[in-house]
Amino acid sequence: MSAQIIDGVKIAAEIKADIKRQAMAYEQRTGRKPGLAVILVGNDFASEIYVTRKMEACEQNNIKSFEYRLPYSTTETELVELITRLNDDADVDGILVQLPLPEHIRENVVLSHISVNKDADGFLAENAGNLMLGNPALNACTPCGIIELIKSTGRKIDGANAVVIGRSNIVGKPMSMLLLRENGTVTICHSRTRNLSEILKQADIIVAAVGKACFVKPEM
Repeated sequence: MSAQIIDGVKIAAEIKADIKRQAMAYEQRTGRKPGLAVILVGNDFASEIYVTRKMEACEQNNIKSFEYRLPYSTTETELVELITRLNDDADVDGILVQLPLPEHIRENVVLSHISVNKDADGFLAENAGNLMLGNPALNACTPCGIIELIKSTGRKIDGANAVVIGRSNIVGKPMSMLLLRENGTVTICHSRTRNLSEILKQADIIVAAVGKACFVKPEM
């Protein structure tokens, strides 16, 4: 079977164009742009790049951005207070706390204070639980993007053997649930999985969510 390269840049452009149309329609209907608040604590280099790109994407697609760059010394209480204010702000439709947070701030505590309807990352237990139950939910972004990429190839997920390598709450677990929702037969592999190569040889779809390039070798 010859390789099929997925043009992610092209697909992203198409999705963004659709988002922009929806955002403009929303503004015409409500009199305001949809709003996304992004919070960055500290000066992690990679996080700063991610936040800058997110702000640029908002500007390009008719979404109002609210950017909060807080010093490393920000306390957990101060961060929770900011999130509480944003929950009550009618101009903010989504809240995104850029991870990782400084070591003195408990990630699970902070994220639990985001309103379930403003959970832009889909990380809250209620949204994750609704995904597992098959109910409407705000889902994790990366897995949703992967589903779109798979569908773009024209290959059916329905009935396919799908293997997910990784079990993180951000990618691996929600990825498995989304594939299951598409009627894939899902196997989850991780660092303790035995005979990974043999499992992968039975797969129609492989999602490598381990954060390591070239982890899956051709002979697998």
